[in-house]
Amino acid sequence: MKEILEELETLGGVYHGCIVKDARVVSTTFPSLLNDNLALIARITDRLFKGADSVNRSYNEIYFELDENYLLGYPLDNGTMVLLLTGKDVNFALIHMTVQSAGSQIAGALDMDSKDAQAGRDRPEIDEPAPPAPAMHRRAGSKIDPALKPVLNDILEALTLQIGPVSRIIMGEALKKWRNSFDPVEKNIPMLVNILAQEIDDDVARQEFLNELKGPLHSDSEH
Repeated sequence: MKEILEELETLGGVYHGCIVKDARVVSTTFPSLLNDNLALIARITDRLFKGADSVNRSYNEIYFELDENYLLGYPLDNGTMVLLLTGKDVNFALIHMTVQSAGSQIAGALDMDSKDAQAGRDRPEIDEPAPPAPAMHRRAGSKIDPALKPVLNDILEALTLQIGPVSRIIMGEALKKWRNSFDPVEKNIPMLVNILAQEIDDDVARQEFLNELKGPLHSDSEH
């Protein structure tokens, strides 16, 4: 199903997408840091569409307006929905038509995944030892030093060059994870960069992101 989402992203101004089935995200091209947020949005959107049906109203799309983007929701058949993050200057009619035309393809992929899942459940389970939990250096409630603002801006700019407007959302989630795992001070900035780098799927783009930050991080460490 990811291939279907990647095809939708070839439309101008479409940045990321996910497929939702019965309020559950089943495939996504959004960065993994947004999984929890997507699950919540999926449940809310599913309730909105079902609420409309309960009062004999129907909608074929819903828009959530963000700062510089839209999150578009398109209901399909059998509790399936497509969510897309787009710019604000997109061709809504073209996107709507393309999503609807992909409906049968999405339904087929969901049916195949369901059969694969059932086959997996029919196999005998083999217990595997759980991996050890990673050590975390938590400092609950730690505040980010205001003096780090310039380097954080440099990191955000480098991230935006690689993943586009969604970078602000990803940066916010990464900062939360960083603060919960490390003391948010200058010496731990490389840990933040590593968290963000993991959200860049393309190997070349990830390396460009890291290379872009070598200069700013090096100059800051000398101060």
